Amino acid sequence: MTVRRKVLNSSGHVALAEVLEGDAELLDRRGDGAFDAEEDDRRPPTDVVVHRLAVVDLSDGELVGQVSWNAVSRGRTEATAAWNVGMSLLPAARGRGVGLRTLRLFVAHLFETTDLHRLEASVEVENVAAQRVLGRGGFRAEGVLRGARARAGEHRDMLLFGLLRADLTPPPPSGGEREVVIERDGVALAVPVAGEREKFYVEAAGDFEVDRDDRPQVTLPARSSLLSVLDAATRTLLGGVSWHAVDYGGTLGCSAWNIGIGLLPPERGRGVGSTAQRLLAEHLFATTEVDRVEASTDVDNIAEQKALAKAGFTREGVLRGAQLRGGVRRDLVHFGKLRTDE
Repeated sequence: MTVRRKVLNSSGHVALAEVLEGDAELLDRRGDGAFDAEEDDRRPPTDVVVHRLAVVDLSDGELVGQVSWNAVSRGRTEATAAWNVGMSLLPAARGRGVGLRTLRLFVAHLFETTDLHRLEASVEVENVAAQRVLGRGGFRAEGVLRGARARAGEHRDMLLFGLLRADLTPPPPSGGEREVVIERDGVALAVPVAGEREKFYVEAAGDFEVDRDDRPQVTLPARSSLLSVLDAATRTLLGGVSWHAVDYGGTLGCSAWNIGIGLLPPERGRGVGSTAQRLLAEHLFATTEVDRVEASTDVDNIAEQKALAKAGFTREGVLRGAQLRGGVRRDLVHFGKLRTDE
């Protein structure tokens, strides 16, 4: 039976609303308990006050999940406090954008109604779907909490994600000041402002996106950094470049930066990709001690192969069956650039 609730915030057909008596029992009956921690009747060493809101589908008024938050602190003042947030959705609400829309509403609600500067969330390393939602919602992976959760008789590692109020600073007016790290030949690489990460990840997805796979990864997700690619004159967003560390021997001297790029569809095919990747390699060589930058692309992505070659990368070989796309194992062409190449 549909019950009327006080709605606090909404977007599309999803709303955050007050919790009613019986909600917890209903979610327990209809949920699948995926990634729930083990029951433990022992008294915790600290008293934690947990706040909750209901997640409601406005199309029918039905309860589809809940969000929760509690305070954590790295010191004794409010300036060192943060909200630890959580979200659980019923199985029928997953996989259709409800989680991301809910997360955005939740973030907006906490920053609008409280003074705290930081939100954080932790999810099991096997919960790839939740990690994807947090990433698209602007949270950044910050590290691993080893053995942080007891589930199914084991202590399991969790990934910690964080989001700062400053991460959501509105973008400057067109042509306004940006934190540019390198700029030349009509292209600038700059620190992303609010909304650019999402635009890059969603709109820059091209024909060579790998298949979605929610199975646990063999290795922990690499911590990736991102810069926005801008038109140097107008500061218009053209796309984004990213990089993460790869290891070939366990030392700094055996490390490399693996880079990637995504351009918005109208900006492709006019040399932006080559310039942006050349600038990124220059920036990484100038600001870090790593001596190698590398990239790989689908064997059918001829445009990106040409862009990497033009950016000074050397074709080094083919990684057979390295990616899964369209249900088929795909080869990747591997490129590398050394500091001594310049």
